[in-house]
Amino acid sequence: MSRARLALLACAAAALGCAQLLRDIPGGRMIGERLDQNAQVVGGNLVDMVESGEISKTAAFDMQQEHFLGKTVAASVISRIDGRPLPPEHPISAYLREVGTLVAVTAAEDRVEDDRPYPLKGYRFVPIDSAAQNAVGSPGGIVVVTTGLLRSVRSEDELAAILAHEVAHVQRGHTMQPVEAARRQEHLSEGLLKGTDQIVHAFFGKAVQAGTDFVLDKGFGKKNELAADAFAARILDQAGYDPSALGAYLGRLTGHSASGGFFSRHPPAAERSKALSSVPSRPAPAVRTARFERAMAALP
Repeated sequence: MSRARLALLACAAAALGCAQLLRDIPGGRMIGERLDQNAQVVGGNLVDMVESGEISKTAAFDMQQEHFLGKTVAASVISRIDGRPLPPEHPISAYLREVGTLVAVTAAEDRVEDDRPYPLKGYRFVPIDSAAQNAVGSPGGIVVVTTGLLRSVRSEDELAAILAHEVAHVQRGHTMQPVEAARRQEHLSEGLLKGTDQIVHAFFGKAVQAGTDFVLDKGFGKKNELAADAFAARILDQAGYDPSALGAYLGRLTGHSASGGFFSRHPPAAERSKALSSVPSRPAPAVRTARFERAMAALP
C-alpha cells in the first residue's frame, strides 16, 4: 500500500476517532454523528487536494500584505493598550525613531536566509502615552512602545535593547508565524470541509480561532523569545551600544513588573537575564547619557 493511501486512511481514522470522542463530552453527540456522516466527504476532499497540489499551497504573505496586516495589528494593539499615540513631531517620537532606526538598520546587516525582507515602508516606532509597561513589534515593522516602559529604562542602551528585541522578532519572522499558521489552517479547513454540514464547519472554525488566539496571546514561544534576546544582544554590540543592556534591564525586574505587560508573553525575566549573563558590557559615552536624559525630560 502506498504512503499516500496510508496517510489518507490515517486521516479517516482520526476523523472517526474524533467523532467517537465527541460523543463523550456534553453536547458532543450531535457533532459526533455529523462527523460520522461527513468523514467520507472529508476523505474524498483530501484526495482531491493532494492530487491537485492544493494541499501544499503556500500560506506566505508578500511584503505588501504584511504591511497592511501590520497596520491592522498595530491599531488593535493601540486600542487594547488604551493609550494616546504621541504625534510624530513630539520629541519622544523623534528620539524613538532615531534610536529604533539605528537598531533596525544594524539588524538588517546581519540577515540570515530565512529572515523577512526589510519592511515595505521601513520600521516605524510609535510611542503611546500609557502607564502600561509594554512594547510590541507587529508585522510590517511597526513597533509600539508605551511611555510607561520608557520610564522604566535607565539608559539609551536599555531602550535600544528593548527595540532590538522587537526588531529581532519582526526580522526573524516570528510575528508572521502564528498568522501564516492560521492562514494555512484556514485554507486546509476550507478545502477538507467542502460539501460537509455547516455544524461541522462551525466546530472546526471555532477550534482554529481558539488556537490562533492562544498563540497570539502567549507570544512567540520560549525558543523564539530567547533567540530574539540573543540576536538583540548582537545587534546592540554591532550598533555600538552596551550588549549587556537587555540582561541588565531584565535582571532589575521583580514581581509583577517581571511578568505583566511586555513580559506576559515572554519567559520569566530571571530566566532571560540568566541566559544573557555571559554577554560582555560596554560603558556608555557621556554624550549618549546626556541625550537620553534630555529625551526623557520630554515624557508627558
